[in-house]
Amino acid sequence: MLIKPNKDWKWNFCHNQNRLTLEMGEGMVFVSAFEKRHLVNDAFNNEYLSVEQGEDFNLFFEKLDAQLPVPSDFIYQITLNCLAAKNFYKPLMPKSWFFAAAPALSSALLGNVVKLQSSIECRHYVVVESNTNASTLLLIEKSHVLNDVKSMAQFELIKVMNDRLIPVKFEPAQRVSAA
Repeated sequence: MLIKPNKDWKWNFCHNQNRLTLEMGEGMVFVSAFEKRHLVNDAFNNEYLSVEQGEDFNLFFEKLDAQLPVPSDFIYQITLNCLAAKNFYKPLMPKSWFFAAAPALSSALLGNVVKLQSSIECRHYVVVESNTNASTLLLIEKSHVLNDVKSMAQFELIKVMNDRLIPVKFEPAQRVSAA
């Protein structure tokens, strides 16, 4: 099924699930990965999807669909979490110390898939926000062990300096352990 944003989509906060949601019409409701404690105050205003958010949805979906060899329903799930994060997640401080410096510079453009290498393992992320120095990234795999005591779960966000972003080039048969 092809999902396209429209002016009737509406952001809401579901107190029962403690999550930001997006009502998409025809009984479809997307439940984001983000709890109340991670959200800015605007997340509770029950606003309709803006034109800019619709454009961001299309950008995220098109770029992720072109980069990730995963089913489209998972691309939509990543896209909608990226959109929610970009618009409603509280600002983060960089935590670059968890990751090794990248051997080559990666493009920190919105929607690009990159890798981060912790002392334990390497995992895939998508760029949700970026400036010249740092980027906010959303984990697209099931988890990422950062060190002996800290790990991240799927769709968690982290901000790192751009020199940690490892470029990604997927081969057609390569799979990301995300779906």
